[in-house]
Amino acid sequence: MLSCWWLRPELGGALSGRCSEPCGGAGAVPRVARLVVRQWLPGAGFRAESGERFAYDAFISYSRAADRQLALALQQGLHTFARPWYRLRALRAFRDEGSLAAGARLWGSIQRALDSSRFLILLASEQSATAPWVEREVEHWCTHRGVENVLIVLTDPPADGSGRLPGMAWDGLHSDFDWERTTALPRCLAGRFQEEPHAVPLGWARSRPELSMRDAEFRTAVAGLAAPLHGVDKDRLIGEDVRQHRRTRRHVRLAIAVLTTLTVTAASAAVVAVHQRDAARRQTALAEARQYVAQSRTVSDPYAAVAFALAAEQRVTPALPEARAAFGEAGQRLGDWGTRLVGEVSLEQPGGIAVVRWSGDGSRVWTAGFNGVSYWSVREGRSVVSGRWAVDPGTGPLSPDGLKWGPDGRSLLVSLHDAYGTRNWYLLRDAATGRVTAGPFPLSPGEDSVEAMDLAPRGDVLAAASQDGIRRWDVTTGRPLEGPLPGSHGFTYGLTWSPDGTRLAAASRTGLAVWDARQGTQLWAKRTAHPAGDISWSPDGRHLATACSGAVQWWDADTGTATATDVSAQENGLENNYNQVRWSPDGTRVAASDFAGTIRLWDARTGTRIGPPLAQSSKHDLDSFAWSPDSRYLVGVFVNGGGRWDSNGPRSSLLRLWEVQPPAPDEGRLPGPTDNVLAVAWSPDGRRVAAGSADDTVQVWDPRTRRVLPGSTLRPRFPSDRIKGITWDPAGRRLLRVGYQGLETWTPASPAGPSQPWWGSGDALTAAWSPDGRMVASGTSQGQVSIWDPATGRPTPWQPCQTVACGGAHGPVQSVVWSPDGRRLAAARADGSLYLWDLGHRRLLGPAPRPSPQLARAMAWSPDGRLIAVSGADGTVHFRDGDTGKPSPIVLKAGDDTVEALAWSPDSTRLATGDGGGTIEMWDPLRGLLLQRRDAAHPGGVTSLSWSPDGDQLVSGGEDRTVRLWRGYTEQQICRLVDPALHRTPGTPALSGVTGAAADICAHPSRLRNYPVLPLLPAR
Repeated sequence: MLSCWWLRPELGGALSGRCSEPCGGAGAVPRVARLVVRQWLPGAGFRAESGERFAYDAFISYSRAADRQLALALQQGLHTFARPWYRLRALRAFRDEGSLAAGARLWGSIQRALDSSRFLILLASEQSATAPWVEREVEHWCTHRGVENVLIVLTDPPADGSGRLPGMAWDGLHSDFDWERTTALPRCLAGRFQEEPHAVPLGWARSRPELSMRDAEFRTAVAGLAAPLHGVDKDRLIGEDVRQHRRTRRHVRLAIAVLTTLTVTAASAAVVAVHQRDAARRQTALAEARQYVAQSRTVSDPYAAVAFALAAEQRVTPALPEARAAFGEAGQRLGDWGTRLVGEVSLEQPGGIAVVRWSGDGSRVWTAGFNGVSYWSVREGRSVVSGRWAVDPGTGPLSPDGLKWGPDGRSLLVSLHDAYGTRNWYLLRDAATGRVTAGPFPLSPGEDSVEAMDLAPRGDVLAAASQDGIRRWDVTTGRPLEGPLPGSHGFTYGLTWSPDGTRLAAASRTGLAVWDARQGTQLWAKRTAHPAGDISWSPDGRHLATACSGAVQWWDADTGTATATDVSAQENGLENNYNQVRWSPDGTRVAASDFAGTIRLWDARTGTRIGPPLAQSSKHDLDSFAWSPDSRYLVGVFVNGGGRWDSNGPRSSLLRLWEVQPPAPDEGRLPGPTDNVLAVAWSPDGRRVAAGSADDTVQVWDPRTRRVLPGSTLRPRFPSDRIKGITWDPAGRRLLRVGYQGLETWTPASPAGPSQPWWGSGDALTAAWSPDGRMVASGTSQGQVSIWDPATGRPTPWQPCQTVACGGAHGPVQSVVWSPDGRRLAAARADGSLYLWDLGHRRLLGPAPRPSPQLARAMAWSPDGRLIAVSGADGTVHFRDGDTGKPSPIVLKAGDDTVEALAWSPDSTRLATGDGGGTIEMWDPLRGLLLQRRDAAHPGGVTSLSWSPDGDQLVSGGEDRTVRLWRGYTEQQICRLVDPALHRTPGTPALSGVTGAAADICAHPSRLRNYPVLPLLPAR
C-alpha cells in the first residue's frame, strides 16, 4: 500500500492526509502518487505547482437530463470565484458539453480529461446514480485515482422537506453508505469511503429560475466547492474573493478613469485638430476666394470674369465683400462687352496669301493659299490641312498674285502675272482637289495690270478693273462681254457686286461710283475727300460702306448720299489707313481693318464705334477677315513666314476668332418722354412704371412690353402747372401728382380723369403716401410740412410744420418720407437739416435740426426702418438712425457730383444712388461697399430711381429725356449664360484656365447660393 502526503503551505509545510490503496482492490495497477504543492502567490491567489501538470482543476460528472443547467452554473462559478482581475479564470473545470470538441473517440476524450483533472465533482441524484456515463466516469476515477479528491454535490431536494441529505445515508457501523436508503450515488462507490464524506446539498437550486454568482446562497455553495480546489479554507477563500472583487473594482475604476482621461484628452485633441483643420480650410477658402477676385478683375474675357467672380462668391459663406463687388463689376462687364476673343489656333498654310471664308452652317473656317487649302473646325477645335497642289504647269511662266473664294465656296479664283508684272491672267481651281476648271484666260487686252476684281454672286461673270477701266468677262470661256463701263478709270482700289448681282460699285482714288451691271450704265458717282481703299454692300443692297484713308464712310446705295462718317482715326493721329471693310450678314455691324492688322467695329445704323479695337498681331500680317453666317463671330487670318506674295513653301497661319455681341435694340429705354425726366415710380404690384417729365406729362408703361398703357398719359391742366414728382399709393391704384398748382390724385386709364388740386396744397415740391394709404405728407418750397387726408383732399387736424419759418429755419423741403410702420415722419430741408416727428405723441424726435454743409438733395428710409439715408450736394450719402434720428458713422462717397436720387432695395440690403453726372452706383450700405457702378447711365444727370417690388429691377430717369430699365442676374442665371459661353468654342488658349472652374461651379446650378441681384445691366 502506497501512501502520499499533502504539503499544506498554510500549515508551515507539515505533511497531512494520506492516500489509501487504490480503489481497484486486488489486481489494480498501482499509480505513482503525484506530489502536488499549492503555492500562495501574493495578489494572485493559489496556484498549483507539481511535477505533473493537470489540465483541469476539476471534472464535473453529471446527468444531462437532471443537472445540465446546474453543471453549467457550477462551471461558470468555479471559473470566476476569487479570480484575480488580470486572469481569465480562477480555476479550470471540465464539463463535457462545454469542453469537448468533435471527435471520433468520445470515451477516450473523457478518459483523458478524467486523468488530467485534480478533482472529481459528482453531481449526485437519483437520475445520475443510474446514468451509464456517470457510473463509468466515477468507476474510472476510483479505479485510477481513489476517492480522496471526490467532491459530492447532492442535487435532489429532500422528499419530506427536511434538512436531511437527499439520496445519501451513511452506515457508521459498517463504515459505508446505507445502500437501502442511498439512492443518489452509483453502486461503484460501495466500500470506497472509510469515513462519511461531506456533501454539498444543492437540491434547492433546481427551483431557482436563474443561477448566478449574484445569488448569495449559490455563491456560498460555490465557495464550499472551490475551497478544496484552491487548497485553502472556505472562509479564507471567501475573503480572498472579496479582496479580488474589491481589487477588480479598483482596477476597473482606475481603468475607467484612465480611459476617461484618455478619452477626454483624445476628444480635446480631436476638437483642437478639427478646429485647426476648419481654420486651415477657412484660410484656404479665403485665399482661394481672393485669388478668384483678382482673376476676375484682371481677365479680359467678360464671361471668364463672371465665372471667377461666381467662384469667389460661392467659395466662402457668406460671400466676402470683395467677392460681391467683383461679381457686380463682372456682371456689368457682361452687359457692356462688344467682342471677345474665344478662339486662337495655328495651322499650316500651304503657300502664298491666305483668304478666309465660312462654311454655310458656320461650323468650319476655310483658308486658301496658292498651293492648297486648310480648315479649322470651330466646334471641335481642331485644324486640318485639307489639300495641297502644285502650281499648274500649263500656266507656263505665269505666277499667282491674287486669290478669291468663289460665291459657292467650291471654287477659287486665282489671278496671275508674268515675269514683268504686266500681263494679267486668271484661272479657276476646284477648292477640294486643286484641279484647274477654267483658264488661264487673259484679263486685260493690253499690258495694263489688274487693280481689283470680283466674281458675281452667281459666279458666272468676273468684273476686273485696270487702267483702261472696268470690264466684265465670262468666267468659263474668258470672253469679254463688253467694253469698259462708262465713267470707269484707273486707280480702282475696291470693286464689288451688289448682293443681287445687278449693280457694281467701285472705290477709287478720287471717289465712288455705282453702275447698273445689266445695262452697263452708270447710276451715280461721287467725289470723296478721302481715297477709298475698299468697299462693301450691306446685305439688303441699300447701303455701302467704304474704308478710306483714316476714315470709314456710309452711303445710300441708291442716291450716293453719305449717311455717316467716322474720322476718329485721323483725329487720333493714326497713321494706318483702313484697307478692308466687311458688312455683317445681319446688317447691324460694319468691320474694317487697317494695314497694321487692327480690326474695328461700328454700329451700321449710327456709324458709331463699338468697343475697343480687336487685338492685332505684331508677328503676323492680317490677310483677310470674314463674318460668320449668323453674324455672331468674326474670324481673321494672320499669316507669317515669307513675303506676302511668295507662293513657295508652307507658311504658318494664325486664326483668331472673336464673338460679337448682338446690339441691344434700345438698351432698356422706355419710349415717350420729350423732355428731362424728373420722377419715376414703380407700382407696388410690379406691373406698371410711371414717369413724369419736364414737358409736364405723366406716362405709365407696362415694363414687360415697354409700351405705354392706353389712356395713361396725363397732361397738365394749366400751362403753368410744372410737375415736381409722382408717387403710387400703397395699393397701386392711384398716382399722386406733385405740381406747382398743388397735389392731385389720378387713377391711370380711368375715364374720370385726375381730381382737382387739393385746396391749399400749392407750391409743393415733394409728397409721400403713408404706408397704410390713409395720409399724405408734403413739403413746400417755403419750408412747410403738411399732412393731408387723401379721401377729402384737406389737411389733418395736426400739422408738423405749417408756419413759413418752421422751427426758426427757412428753406425748401427737398424730401418727405414715412417710416415703414407709419409712426414717424422725416423731412429734409435743402440746408441739410433733418426733422423727425413721432406722430403718435406729435412731437419732434432726435437732436435739434441744424443746417449741414452737406446740403440735402434726396432722402430715403430703409424698408426695415433701421436707417434714413440723406444725399447731399457734395456727392456723399449720410445716414441717421431710424428710431432716434441720431447720425450714423456710415458715410458713402457716392458720386463725383451732386447725388440727386436715392432708392433702397425692398430687402434693405442695397442702396442705389444717382448723381448729376449721370452715374448710378449700387451700394452695400451697412459695410460701405460699392458693389456696382454704371457710368453714363444718363448723359447729363440722373434725376430719379425706383426699385421693382421683387428687387430684381431698377428704373431710372434722367436729364437725357429717357426712362431706362435695369436688371440683374442671379447666380443660377449667370451659370446658364457662362457655362455654354465658355465651352462654345473648344481649344481657346485664353479661356482654358477658366473653363474648368466654371464647370465645377456650374455643374450643379441648383446648389448655388443666390445673393440679391445687382440690377445695372440694361434690360433687353
